This record gives sequence, structure tokens and C-alpha cells, in this order.
Amino acid sequence: MKKAALSLLALTSLFLTVPQTTEAKPSQVIDCASACRSWLGRADLLHSRVGVEVMELPSGKVVFESDGSRRSTPASTAKVITTSCIYDTLGPNYVYHTRLVSNGFMNGTVLKGDLILETSQDPSLSRSDLMTLVKDAGITLVEGKVLVSCPPEGHDNYAVSWLAEDFGQDWMPVSSNLVIDRNIAFISGLPKQLRVADSRGSGLAILETLMQSGIGTAWLSLDSSSNIVTISRGTAYGSNGKIDSSIKKDGPYVVANPDAYNTAIFQSILNDHHVKTSMQAMVTKENLKEGMKDGTQEGLNNYRTVLAVHSSKPLSQIIRLCLHESDNLYAQQLLRTIALSDISKAKTVKSSHKSSRVETRTLEERGLLKVGEWLSSLGVPGREVVLFDGCGLSRKDCITPHALNLVLKHMAAEADSAPYLELLRASGEGSNSYRFKTGAMDTVRAISGILVNNFNQTEAVTIMINGHTPSVKELRIALSDLIERLKRSPISRPKVSSIANSSTSSKAPHNSADTKTSSAKLSPSALKKTSTQRRHHH
Repeated sequence: MKKAALSLLALTSLFLTVPQTTEAKPSQVIDCASACRSWLGRADLLHSRVGVEVMELPSGKVVFESDGSRRSTPASTAKVITTSCIYDTLGPNYVYHTRLVSNGFMNGTVLKGDLILETSQDPSLSRSDLMTLVKDAGITLVEGKVLVSCPPEGHDNYAVSWLAEDFGQDWMPVSSNLVIDRNIAFISGLPKQLRVADSRGSGLAILETLMQSGIGTAWLSLDSSSNIVTISRGTAYGSNGKIDSSIKKDGPYVVANPDAYNTAIFQSILNDHHVKTSMQAMVTKENLKEGMKDGTQEGLNNYRTVLAVHSSKPLSQIIRLCLHESDNLYAQQLLRTIALSDISKAKTVKSSHKSSRVETRTLEERGLLKVGEWLSSLGVPGREVVLFDGCGLSRKDCITPHALNLVLKHMAAEADSAPYLELLRASGEGSNSYRFKTGAMDTVRAISGILVNNFNQTEAVTIMINGHTPSVKELRIALSDLIERLKRSPISRPKVSSIANSSTSSKAPHNSADTKTSSAKLSPSALKKTSTQRRHHH
């Protein structure tokens, strides 16, 4: 597991620091297909399952594939599908609005009615954002209830298809309607009204085994009726290979029931800002829009008094963080957002096989249905994508390299969606560049992205390796090796004169089209942060 933890850092570092290739002589140039076939003969891939596809863009012609239509576990390359879907349907400028509203009215600083916090599924909301929201509302007294409004289908969610070892780790917090600080808590930051109690053991074999595993499992849960936070902290091995009791003493702790816990955070913020309430904040899933004459935004605003609004950064920036940090919580919240979005109004996606059960499903299930409809609209064969989540953490997820390349082809071709590619990590500039998303977990390594070779030819390239040994070093070198070979290889073997012209043009300054996909190198500190924060799954 510790070796897998370094995979993203090592792989990304290798791509960003590869030396410039020497100019190839005409006799040395081999085409893309030959380069791939030669690479597949590597000894370190002999006992692994390898799927590769190279697709010419914009034509969509598959120039090489080896098990390119065979499903493999994608790890975090699955985030390409989730983020592409929401970018394509809602657009890069979409923002989350978390609002304080009321069914009553303000009389000076006194609220004559209920104070309602409308959740938005925003993965980036912080405690300081919520503090600003309360301050902007300018309330000193609430004469009604204090409610946190959540959609009926929205629940705290930790997918049953994830491994037990992923629970209680900061790389996979529990998703929820109201997210605060990534649903990660520290003992030193607990609200004043909450009391802390250590867990005395659950008596359940699965939890007790997890606590004694040495992987640093840590979570907390809130009993809203007593305001008691129960802390569960498992053993953790230090750098010396021995159990270190100081690890995660203060945190980070995954919040096991975030909607309830974050509602308590909301109440504590009201208290800190001297907002008097007659009762404690509580979660509600009632349809607070009942009684409205219509379902328009104007009708909603007439029904509710808007007291304050927090707007997130644009969706494009949220997606960039999700892809660069490989943030699993962000991906899951984006999936929940897709579930609540009206895709038919954003960008029409029609389906002839809508399920009558869709309204009874969880947000995650509804999101996956909508992602499936979107993929179908792109012409992605339904049997080539099997998803149980939006982040790729489930070992049950199965995607073909061909399906990922079709998604990248669509995102590269659509005028409104092409800027999505700039949100991916990048190595190189202009020709000799690659924008990509990696995926890594035990026995799985994958990479998917858009490559521009030395001949200014654009390709979608996806590589998936399953059933490999946990060793990171061998596989990151192997993946980098194929990418570098493809950069030096034309789609088809050119004539000598073509090679000479390509070599000459490569020495000339790049035009704006060549440099459009450029990206600055990440600093070592940024790479270190990415690895340590998401060390188990990328």
C-alpha cells in the first residue's frame, strides 16, 4: 500500500521531467502501431493484463489497439468521464449557490420565520464560507426553526462497492448534501457545544479488524440527541515500522455522518455570531417548496426571502482541482450534482429507456443513470462502461480504453467543451505534449489523455494495466516509455521528405495553436502535496 501511495507523484514527476528527445533520423522512425507492438513485448508486462488504444483525432480512426475494447479497472481515470459529463452539460461557468433563506421576513435584525440553509452539494464549501454567509445575513434573532434543507434522495454515502480499508481515510471522505472542509475534522476544531468520547469498541469483527490493521483508520460520528462526538482511531505504523500512537491523534478524522455533524457546525457558527435561536438546527428533507403556485425561480424567490448567498468558484476550477488532486470526494459530489441537474435544459440528452424507479434512487444512482445517458448520446457502447461510482475507487468499475478515448474525442471536438482538456495535467508544450489523467491503486495503473506527437498529429491515448504487482517503479517507467515512443512516432510511417520537413518545422517558433495546450510544470511541493493527500488512490 505504501508503494502504491507514491504512484501519482512518481508517475507525474516522470512525465514532467522527461528530457527532450533527440531528433530522429528517417531510418529510425517507426509508426505508431509498430511502437505499440514493440512496447507490449516488455518483460515487466508479461504477466499483467494490458489494454491500449491510440485514436487519431479528430477523425476518430483507431490506429492501434490491443484489448482496447476489453473492460479493465480504470482507477481514477474514471474521473475523466464524470468531470467531462458535468462540464459538457452544465458548462465551465456553472457555480454552486449555498443560500440562507426564510419562509418569513426580516424585521430589522429579527427574522420572523424559519431560517433555512439550502444545501447545494458544493464540494468546496468551507467553514469560513459558512461564517461569511451567516455574517452577511445580519440576523440577531430567529423566531422560527433553524433548518438545513436537503433533497429527499440525498443521504450520507459511503459506497458499498468500496473496500473496507478505504473507510476512515482522508482520500475518501463520506459524501453528503452539506459538505464542510471536505467532511474532514480535527479534534482541536470541534464546535464548543460538542463533547468528545473515545470509542470503546463496536464488537463488530469488520470494524475491530480495521482498527487493528495498522493503516491509520480514523473517523468520528455525532450523536445529535446528546451532542457527543465519538472518536474511533485505529493503530498506525510509523516510518520506523512500529506502531506510533501519536499518528492522527488530533486528526484528520473522516466524518462518518457529515449532514448531522455539519448541521452542528452551522449551529455553532450561529452561536459564535450571537444569533439567538429558540431551538437547535436540524436536517429536513421535506419539500419546502410545497404551496408554491408554480415551479419557476421567480415563484421560489417570492416564496422565500433570500438572506445571503455564497457562490462557489466556477465549475472549471473545481474540476481542475478534482483532476489534479485526484480528489475522490469532489468527484462524488459532482456525480450527485449531475443527478440533481436538469440535463434536458442544460444540453439535451434523450433516452428511450428511462427507468420508472429513477425518483426512488439515491443521488449517486441517479447520477450514474444520467452519466450513462450522456455516454450513450456520444455513441459510447453501453457494454464498454460499468460504473459503481464517479471517482473510480470501486474495484467493480470497468471501462474500456476505447470508451475513454471516445469521451476525449468528444471533448476535443466540441467548441464549448474543448477547453476542458486544459484542465488536465500536462507535460510538454505544443507538439511533443501530453495532457492526461492518471489512475493508480494496488495492482492497477492507468493513464488517459490527448497526445500531440513530434509530427503535430493529435491522438487520444489510453493505457490500462491490471493484475500487476504492487511495484510502482516498474510500471511508471513502462507507461512513460510508451508515451515517449508515441511522441516520436507518426501515425503512419512518413516518407523521408515528410520527416525532413517535420524536423525543420519543429525548430521554428510555435504558433498560437501549438502553444494553446501548454502548461507550467508543477513545483515539487505541489507534487508532494498531491501524493500525501491522496496517497492510496489516484
